Amino acid sequence: MQRPIRVDNSRPASVWDTARTLGVSKKRTEEIIREAGHRIHRDANTGEVVIEFMRKPAGKRNSRNGAKAHRKASSSRKAARR
Repeated sequence: MQRPIRVDNSRPASVWDTARTLGVSKKRTEEIIREAGHRIHRDANTGEVVIEFMRKPAGKRNSRNGAKAHRKASSSRKAARR
């Protein structure tokens, strides 16, 4: 049975509170916070907060389960293997 999320209005929710409510482990929470700390910083010249987004490399592609993506062999390569 689902329980409603209890709200405590005495202080704003922290990252730790949100992660605990959502059921994220402590280790994963620390990893996410550490990674976010590397990506978010304040620009020295303008004073604005900058969020850096990481682009995926254009090289080898992996499927969702970590296995290498299957690449179709061309017909000339198929003929060469016969």
